[in-house]
Amino acid sequence: MNRSDFLWLARFYKKYWGIVLFLVVMTPLYSMVNVFVPRLFGYTIDTMNGNGDSLSGVALAIADRGAGFGLTPAQSFAATFFLLGSSTFVFYACLMSTRAWMNCRLEWLFRQDAFNRLTTKGPDFFRKFATGDLVTRMTDDVAEKLSWFACSGIFRLYEATIGILFIVAMMLSIDPWLTLFTAGPLPVLILIFFRSGKLLDDRYDALQKSISRVNDVMEACFYGVRVVKAYAREDAQAAKFDRVAEARRDAEVAAVKMTTIIDSLYNYIWQFGVVIVLFAGGYRVVQNELTVGEMATFIYYVVWLVFPMFDVGQFLVKSRQSGVSIHRLRDIERIPAMVERGFEGMDENDVVVGGAHASGGTGAPAAGAGAAAGTTGPAIAFENIKFGFDGEGRRKILDIDELRIAEGETIALVGRVGAGKTWLVNLLPRVVDVDEGLVTIAGRDVRDYDITELRSMLGYVPQDPVLFSDTVRNNIVFGRAGISDERIEWALEISRFLMDVERFPRGLETMIGTRGLALSGGQKQRLSLARALVTEPRVLILDDCTSALDAQTERLLWDRLHEVMPGRTALLVTHRPDTLRRVDRIFVMSEGRVVERGTHDELMAGAGEYASIYHQYELMEKVGEAPPAEHDIA
Repeated sequence: MNRSDFLWLARFYKKYWGIVLFLVVMTPLYSMVNVFVPRLFGYTIDTMNGNGDSLSGVALAIADRGAGFGLTPAQSFAATFFLLGSSTFVFYACLMSTRAWMNCRLEWLFRQDAFNRLTTKGPDFFRKFATGDLVTRMTDDVAEKLSWFACSGIFRLYEATIGILFIVAMMLSIDPWLTLFTAGPLPVLILIFFRSGKLLDDRYDALQKSISRVNDVMEACFYGVRVVKAYAREDAQAAKFDRVAEARRDAEVAAVKMTTIIDSLYNYIWQFGVVIVLFAGGYRVVQNELTVGEMATFIYYVVWLVFPMFDVGQFLVKSRQSGVSIHRLRDIERIPAMVERGFEGMDENDVVVGGAHASGGTGAPAAGAGAAAGTTGPAIAFENIKFGFDGEGRRKILDIDELRIAEGETIALVGRVGAGKTWLVNLLPRVVDVDEGLVTIAGRDVRDYDITELRSMLGYVPQDPVLFSDTVRNNIVFGRAGISDERIEWALEISRFLMDVERFPRGLETMIGTRGLALSGGQKQRLSLARALVTEPRVLILDDCTSALDAQTERLLWDRLHEVMPGRTALLVTHRPDTLRRVDRIFVMSEGRVVERGTHDELMAGAGEYASIYHQYELMEKVGEAPPAEHDIA
């Protein structure tokens, strides 16, 4: 770990500065009280051996105070020994419980901060990081590695450093020459640390990457379990998992082996120093240069010194381990958020908890927030749009001079695979932002809206339904406040999913499994549509969201949708002939450009790209072949 990593950690302490201050003050008090206990033990031995004339001023003061209560010097030391021992126990219990509590709070902060940053990232980020890798960074890197180090690890080093200083001061007061013998192993220990640092970094980095691969394979297998079973690939998947699990085992063994070797070297070298002290100290007792009590106290301190020295060694090892985890979390932060305006001031030095940066509040718009803003859907305009990304060479995805949608108008986007339809509609909720140009809603740049205000106006149904391992109700409500059962049932009825829900064993409380695994493709799409409709948004964006429905079900769905369309601005990505005949205008896209525009009748009369696509899909429906879902590469 370097200075930058510690500064990264320090920003999380701001929320709990009072607890941190308590630990900073109480730790040296505990060490100071604790370190005096062996000294009293030595005074007691010397007093019982008749060496009371060698007592220091502090010891004489304790003896005099005890005499006032009718205690002998030995009894006074024993009583003080007991009181100090009890005090150190209380100090210790208080410090340990506080540090444990702080560990848990910091773990929560790390995870909340990382998760809220993840939600601001764009598609490029999620192409770079696999799901299993992100899960590992959010769980294992935080809980197993970083949270303990961030409080207990650092404060154990603080405690160990203060303890070593106090112990060495006591040892010097007893016998300076013997103290020099004790310090003999220190240069060797320091050399071991600096020589082993890079090896530890490499071992722990390899371990965390292997854990990420295991999680990624598990996530992919669980999500695709139906495909695995359909193709009878259980054995192949098991073999693949065995390979990554073995790689993780080997990486973990290598890391543990290196840690064990270093810890053992620390202990053995220090124990060798203890042996030297025993021989040298014993010789000085025989020569009457030390009393028995002083020798016993000195050995007590030497043995005690093992524990803070061990803590220092542990810190040096754990700091390498935690440094790897910090770098893995900072990797997430270094990639800028896709949405910038609306997240002012959010950078690597901020802690993002509860979506505060995203919304300036709870991040949960109330039901009907979009509808309440106006009775008619707003006008939408795309002007001089250029958008692309750097992949294998520069590829332009969108290049649109002008596309305007009037208030309350329903338009359809039509085009072949890869035409850029999905990318275009993703500009409205700011899933992605333009490289050049302007996207406006009601005459206002979408980048000037508060992000929560913007998205509360929109009801967006993507081409691939995104569902969560939760109940039907929670997938529709999606954390938004004030949505009643009546409103949920209305949305389900419009989306033609109410009858299905009524047949479920627990109705709205039915669990749908990971990514809606318990539902069919058509049910997933209709549930996703109900989620978009439930807040009565002013703008509806439906991205090929009925591709898994049969023609009859889709026709009934559109009949109900058209009843609620008036007064709303709607963008539909679709190729269904029946739907295309109903919309106000159609925009035909090819290679990121709008190549045709007009009503259905106007475009059919032109016998161009639209007419070709329309006839193709009309023929598919007549012969009973389901049209393929149109998936842009997004």
